[in-house]
Amino acid sequence: MRILLIADLHSEEEVLDRLRAVHGRYDSIVVAGDIEGHDYSRRLLSISDSIKWIPGNMDDKGSCERNPGTCLHKKELELDGGLKLVGFGFSSPTPFGTPGELGEDEIYSGLCPLEIDGNTILITHVPPYGVLDEVAEGIHAGSRSLRRIMEEKKPRIIACGHVHEAEGKEKCGETTVVQIPAASTLRGILLTIENGQASIEMESL
Repeated sequence: MRILLIADLHSEEEVLDRLRAVHGRYDSIVVAGDIEGHDYSRRLLSISDSIKWIPGNMDDKGSCERNPGTCLHKKELELDGGLKLVGFGFSSPTPFGTPGELGEDEIYSGLCPLEIDGNTILITHVPPYGVLDEVAEGIHAGSRSLRRIMEEKKPRIIACGHVHEAEGKEKCGETTVVQIPAASTLRGILLTIENGQASIEMESL
């Protein structure tokens, strides 16, 4: 099973063009937030029925209600080999007052009831605090509540976006945290599921 993970599209037209060309290579495409714009979102989702998404801090809180069949916020998707993908969108507070921000208490209370364990690939917009979350000024932009959930529930992988200055992967306890490149770079992460194992690698669109 091949799943393309992308993030932070920010209404980039070139990203839509590339997705139209390459979507057939993948069993599913999952967007980790910051699609930005109702018309852009409509055109993105029209590319393929296999596209799922979570909202980011630049996506308003009504976005899931407008597209309930494709939004993975607080939802679970069964994968091969006993693995599952769980989505949780939006971000912790930023200095910019963007529309899709949640308080840390809301993030923790929202994540707690979800069935997250060692067989879970957790897709979030915001990274966990202190892991691949430094912005240009050296400030940590991650969520402390997500960090707490990671330490308590130990998902196999957390794949996130939000912080354009960081990308790559880092092991934190039992969890591999993957920072998806901003889609404007025309790159994403290829998640391959085979025989109950999950592998990740950079993927050009």
